[in-house]
Amino acid sequence: MSADTIDATCRHHSRTYIVRTYYRGPSKYTLRCGTKTWGWRHIKLGHGWNSTMDRRISAAIWSGQPNGRGGFSTYNAACPPVEKFRTIIGTPAGRNDLLTAYNVD
Repeated sequence: MSADTIDATCRHHSRTYIVRTYYRGPSKYTLRCGTKTWGWRHIKLGHGWNSTMDRRISAAIWSGQPNGRGGFSTYNAACPPVEKFRTIIGTPAGRNDLLTAYNVD
C-alpha cells in the first residue's frame, strides 16, 4: 500500500484505525495510523514509508527472531549474525500493534 493511500486514509480516521495487518503464524500484528511517536505516522516521518519498508516489516514479523524489545528482527547471514532490521511491538492502542520499524545501522 502506497504512502499516499495510507496518508489519505489516516486523514479521515482516528489514530487507532488499522491500515495494515501482518501475520506470524496464527498471530496478528497491526499497524495503525498512530501519531508522530508511534504507528504509521511515526514510521513515515522518522524512517520513511514505501513498499520496501512494508516488505521488511512483513518479513521481520513473519520469520524474524524475537529481539527482546517486544518485536522481531531480521539478521544477515554473517557469523556472528548482525541485526539488519528491527520492529518494536506495543502501542497505547494495543499490545500487538507496531510501534516502530527501522533499519539497524
